Amino acid sequence: MSRTGPRNTYADYQPSEKMLAAIKEWEDVVKLEEEKRHAARAAVAEELRTAQVSHGALAPHTPWTEGTITGIAREYKVPGLRQRKTTDANEG
Repeated sequence: MSRTGPRNTYADYQPSEKMLAAIKEWEDVVKLEEEKRHAARAAVAEELRTAQVSHGALAPHTPWTEGTITGIAREYKVPGLRQRKTTDANEG
């Protein structure tokens, strides 16, 4: 008589409380990190909005690149900061 499928030799296995507790602790820290990251991104967006600085000027003061700062600005709908150049036609 042949078997029709693999034998489950670990059917009685129960993970240890130590392992489950360590995984739970890690998951809690990951959740907290995510909350803190979102708070930091919101603070960057608010800084862009209130300080009227460019993404490039702000980026060196954060752990993110200018491209990421631009993405944060888009995510939080921060209006762009346009630096207009003056021309001879506008003077006078």
